[in-house]
Amino acid sequence: MATRSHRELVAWEKKYPTGRRGGYAEFREDLVTLRDRYYQEFLKSKAPRAPNVDEVIAAYDILPPEKFSKAYDLDADMLEGRLKGIQKKYILRFKNIRRSWAMLLQYMPELMSGDRSLKVLEMSTAHGATLEVLKELGHDVVGNDYANFLGRGDADTRFRNVNELDLNGARDDHGLNQGNDGQIMDWPYKPIIESIGIPVDLFDAGKTPYPYDAGWFDAIICMDALEHYCHPKGWMQIVDEFTRISRESVFLLTNPVQGHLVDDKSYMDAFYRFQKSMLAYSNNGFRCVTSGIHRNQLTAYKLVKIG
Repeated sequence: MATRSHRELVAWEKKYPTGRRGGYAEFREDLVTLRDRYYQEFLKSKAPRAPNVDEVIAAYDILPPEKFSKAYDLDADMLEGRLKGIQKKYILRFKNIRRSWAMLLQYMPELMSGDRSLKVLEMSTAHGATLEVLKELGHDVVGNDYANFLGRGDADTRFRNVNELDLNGARDDHGLNQGNDGQIMDWPYKPIIESIGIPVDLFDAGKTPYPYDAGWFDAIICMDALEHYCHPKGWMQIVDEFTRISRESVFLLTNPVQGHLVDDKSYMDAFYRFQKSMLAYSNNGFRCVTSGIHRNQLTAYKLVKIG
């Protein structure tokens, strides 16, 4: 599948919903079998490996609805043009849904119950699958996005301070974040977001304060994005902004530290300080109630407003 083009991947998903010849029905059958097999395997061998996405979903025995097995409605021009730069795995809707579904089951089960509607913001929502899921469950959702830059000379956001480097004024060879009168006109996942009807507010998450009043949302979700906003020494400032605009909870998942950064002492020292600060977090009434090893590193944290 790795050699297929974006257009061919979408055509494949349309022909085989959920990636199976039997479609969603076969997916459902596979996960029932997988649930039983995974438990048997663990009891027999005590295998220390982490479960994959389907094994997580099978363990919970709560499957994403069949409607999500339908491929994104994207035309050929978009797939061969504007979307060609994003990773191929993000072109497949049901894969995106499954990853988000598994994460929500594990870390935000209160959002999956469907017993009340909450106002949810996802930072750097990308393809929007997490918000697709939450919208289906009756929540009032909005995403954030912006083209932060990695490895682009004067526009590398991984090492800047909070509120440093105006991305609109930085070198921008691909034309993202540029438009008339300073308005942001484009960002990488725009065609996918428009195809699924998810509202997205465009602003640079490495600059505070965000354009929301205190307590504007019930829950904030930020997955695999914080490291794009600024250097780890500034991450707590970003987290403080999350808790300022949230009434109830914040779930944060960082990407694992990349191999070439492990030998960067200033980066790693700040990263380790961030871990300890998150575990002891106490600001805006929020405390850390859950932390977790995800992809072999301490990268998952849940903050909840106490009292």
